[in-house]
Amino acid sequence: MKLFLIIISSLFFVLSCAAQLPKEMPEDLIISLHNGGGMTRSYKKIRIDGGVLEYSELTGNREMPGKWSAKIIGEDLARLYKVFVENRFDMIKNDERKGIVHDAGSENISISVRKTRSFHVTYGKNSPLSGNNLLRYQAVSRAIYEFVSRYQDRKTNDSSTDKGQ
Repeated sequence: MKLFLIIISSLFFVLSCAAQLPKEMPEDLIISLHNGGGMTRSYKKIRIDGGVLEYSELTGNREMPGKWSAKIIGEDLARLYKVFVENRFDMIKNDERKGIVHDAGSENISISVRKTRSFHVTYGKNSPLSGNNLLRYQAVSRAIYEFVSRYQDRKTNDSSTDKGQ
């Protein structure tokens, strides 16, 4: 019986360690953020993959989203990844939902490591966060938006349209 408990405990320990973000940034890393406005016709989509930042935003009465992309610098991505690790993004847990809010927008952040592990956190009225979980989530979210703002002037592709404005 003791052997069985030791084996189960060891497996749990190994699996819990394997599920964590590595301290050093892996090469095959995908970061994404999606901010949706609930039932309103608006969103922001950010994806960082393969050395490229892709940004798409739909607002107001536009028919087509504004889109652009930029090549990113590895050191900048390493600094962004460090924010995920320092804020223990892989350990953020949502609070228990107390009800359903219809037409509630939300923001989703995910990070995938080598396409084998991924961590995903949603924040909004239907996915509440509080305390340290909220502070850590907000730090990661803020870092992603700051990352995007630094690259906005370095666009390599702008397919935004002015239709509907």
